[in-house]
Amino acid sequence: MREALLLKTTALLKENGFAVESFVRSNACFDLVAKRLDMTLVLKVFNNIDALREEHAAELRKIAAVFNATVLIIGEKSKAFSLKKGVLYERLGLTALSLSSLKGLLDEHFPSVKYFKGKSIVELDAGKLREKRKEMGLTLKELARKIDSTIESVHRYEKGASTSLNTAEKLENVLNANLVKKINLFEEQKLEREKEKQLFAENFEDHALEKVHDLGVKVAVFKHAPFKAVAHPGDSLVIGKATARKGIEKKAADLAKAKEAFEGKPLIISQEFRYRHVADIPIVAEEELESLSKFKDLMKLIQERENTKQ
Repeated sequence: MREALLLKTTALLKENGFAVESFVRSNACFDLVAKRLDMTLVLKVFNNIDALREEHAAELRKIAAVFNATVLIIGEKSKAFSLKKGVLYERLGLTALSLSSLKGLLDEHFPSVKYFKGKSIVELDAGKLREKRKEMGLTLKELARKIDSTIESVHRYEKGASTSLNTAEKLENVLNANLVKKINLFEEQKLEREKEKQLFAENFEDHALEKVHDLGVKVAVFKHAPFKAVAHPGDSLVIGKATARKGIEKKAADLAKAKEAFEGKPLIISQEFRYRHVADIPIVAEEELESLSKFKDLMKLIQERENTKQ
């Protein structure tokens, strides 16, 4: 079932002009990265969206901020119900939606309903609500009575408070107006990314990553991604770590896809200096990092490795 949903999601993204990289076999916190000129989407696909784990959600939020990407959880159901078309669901601070809702989103048919803690919530056009009430000559008390609510609640709605879908429908019927606002998820997530804190580490368990940080760049560390870290001086350096030859080859394959998906320059840091280059991915030994004093020295070394053969 999940495999079929992954295939359908990939096909939909490609139909909408995205280049898609799959990380399904990488055991990562995300399955797909879809990229086109105007946006980058990072997607995790489940049959049941309640399968999302907190540690994965935390890393997905960090990935969204580091790579300026929109993160989406695609699913068919939760433990209690099937996902509805045109409804956004919150899971661990991330947005989950059905494949049909994703299709609408990509067609810019933006949804208007969020389902949160058992309630269908909508945002109202507060200015239009106030304008229509006054146009009809209704006081706050009179409008509140007509929708079986309170003066205080109607006042909050006119100040921009969200409300239930049921209440919004009552308001629209009484005022004969469309009051529910559409949710531009791409813009909404952009604002959320700007709030994300603690993207970059200051204390490191890994000595090699600490050394990269000491060269003068910010380093974001990951535990559930196809890379170990991202150095962010401007153009991202996507870092993997490996030891044995088998591990290096697998890591090189993951980083090659990450290079295309995130437009980062890939690097493998190895404990042993046996290879300079695997599958077009440069390799730097941990001991080599000790001889460097500036980040530009590391970038120069990477460039040299890119121009050499194994």
